[in-house]
Formats: sequence, structure tokens, C-alpha cells
Amino acid sequence: MKIAILIILSLFPRFVKAQEKVKDTLFFSYDSQYIITHTEIPNHFYIKDGSGANIGDFYFTGVQKIQNYETKKREIGLKEFIRSSKFYDENRRLKLRDYDLWDYLKNYVIFLVKTENGEKSYLQVEASFEIE
Repeated sequence: MKIAILIILSLFPRFVKAQEKVKDTLFFSYDSQYIITHTEIPNHFYIKDGSGANIGDFYFTGVQKIQNYETKKREIGLKEFIRSSKFYDENRRLKLRDYDLWDYLKNYVIFLVKTENGEKSYLQVEASFEIE
């Protein structure tokens, strides 16, 4: 009986691990005209289409910077991605549904890709949402 319980307990971590979902990765081009940073909080990357902190604002939080990252995935324009998504409606007063965008992007590993002097640097970020 003890042996059967030990066998079941030893297999339990494998079952739990099998249920963890692997996150897909998105690479967005860093557009300094669309991404806003503030000197007070340099690790937060706001977007121009955000609704504002009083209503609820979507932003990225920097996790780590990676210099030599090898990937075959191409970069997506962040502005084009957001404006063509189901979270953006040009006809609404508040064009972006920030919370819904955060809820969608929190399931991804996200990189902002900056190109300076022909060299790419990768900034890993997380989707964030705040209301003040």
C-alpha cells in the first residue's frame, strides 16, 4: 500500500507540469513615436493609444535587456498590431480597451526590439495595467 502511494505521489509533479501552458513569444518593433517613457519611471513603456491612468492604462514593464538574442521570428509593428486588433475601435471615445489588451497579452512572452546603428537589442517586457 505504501509503495502504491509513493508511486502515485512521484508521478503527480509530472501531471502538474504537463498541464502548464508554454507561452508563445511576440517581437514588437520599438517605435519611439508610439511608445512613451517617463524619466520618473524609465522601466514603464506606455503607448500613445492608452486610455490614461484615471480610466485604466495599458503599458509594458521592462523585465530584462538582452543584447545577442538569436531568433528567426520577424518583428511586428506595435502600432499596427494594436490598431488592427479587436481591442481598438476608432469610432469610440476611448479607442483602446486597455484591460482587454492586457488580459490578452499577459499570456505571451514579449520583446521590444530596438535597432540602433544596425544592431538589434531585445528588451523583454510584460504586459501591465493600472488604474490610479
